[in-house]
Amino acid sequence: MKQLFRQRLTSHLKEMMRYLRLVFNDYFVLALLFVIGALGYYYSNALKQLHTGLWWAPILIIGILLVSVQLGRFATLIEAPDYVFLLPREAELYQYLKSGFKYSLSIAVAIQVLFWILVMPFIQVTMHVTAIDLYLLLATLVILKMTWLNTDFARKYHLKRNWLSNRPLFRWLVPVITFAFSIYVNYWIGLVVSAVALAVSYFSRNRWATRSLDWTTMIADENSRMHTVYQFFNLFTDVPTLQGSVKRRRYVDVILNQIKLIPKNTYLYLYAHGIVRDNEMSGLYVRLLVIGTLFLVFVKGEILPIFLSLLFVYLIGFQMIPFYFHFSDNAFVHVYPVTNEYQLKSFQRVLLYLLTTVGVVFAVAVAAVNFTTIITIIGVIVGEALEIWAFVYLYLPRRLARSERVR
Repeated sequence: MKQLFRQRLTSHLKEMMRYLRLVFNDYFVLALLFVIGALGYYYSNALKQLHTGLWWAPILIIGILLVSVQLGRFATLIEAPDYVFLLPREAELYQYLKSGFKYSLSIAVAIQVLFWILVMPFIQVTMHVTAIDLYLLLATLVILKMTWLNTDFARKYHLKRNWLSNRPLFRWLVPVITFAFSIYVNYWIGLVVSAVALAVSYFSRNRWATRSLDWTTMIADENSRMHTVYQFFNLFTDVPTLQGSVKRRRYVDVILNQIKLIPKNTYLYLYAHGIVRDNEMSGLYVRLLVIGTLFLVFVKGEILPIFLSLLFVYLIGFQMIPFYFHFSDNAFVHVYPVTNEYQLKSFQRVLLYLLTTVGVVFAVAVAAVNFTTIITIIGVIVGEALEIWAFVYLYLPRRLARSERVR
């Protein structure tokens, strides 16, 4: 079983590396370096304006640490057919899942260390702490994550005592109580509380490790985890594994009903309704819009807001491009008496509307935060207008022509 997990892990890592190469291309890495450098610079300047004794600092620290504990789920790499082919060897599957636990823990520990490094300067500035306190906090973080993963391990089995796999209990309540003890009382007490929670969850293995597996839950959990991973990759590139779903959104009908039902608007109707109702595409659009807006709300300065707004406008537009071919596999589309020229113009019109909406939201966010910096506001408005025009009318036709040749 350990060999089976190693084989699947190798295949899984190869797939992840293939997507990561597409995500972290030269342009994105360069942009990411600028963003990280700029955020680090502003983080450093913000710390200089803080002092010890801020009432809201412990609450913010607990919130950040609580978020960090949620990241990194139990990776089983179980597939739906395993329910049939591995069922006869169910008793041996504990060793397989144990290997998955170790792999998941290694990733989770790396995430906790990263968050600890990021929040450590803030803790040092706003609270009276020693180096030992900080390392105790790191140990508490790691132990809480081990506890969370172990309860998720127990969730894969049919249990008599469901509290052992109670996600809200070990995922939210126990971490909040532990961090509260660490921040407000003593870091040693927080470490002891986390160690007790780990002991309770870990030593319960002898009772549930020999029970039958809950295959339905295990397969559903792994599918949900991989769906989250693919959704992240789908922010940057097309992921064929994701299966889109359709949802009617009546609150957008006021806008969609403005489209006149005439032959030259055939593709305009399809693209507008398709993007709105397609959960993957509309979700991708909204997520990037929200993330970009949050960045612009919390970032101040003269140049960085302009750069971030232009970057997110480009990312959103770039992610919309594959939808041009969304209806190409539908045989009935090819019998429409509509030329490719109308198809391109319709897609440009939809994309222009979507990006203009993004530009307006970003401009409002920048103006609200940097209302005293007129140069920044004008730079964002003019820069977005020029970028949207160049993207829709210059870059998009060439990109689609190249994609059609490849297809």
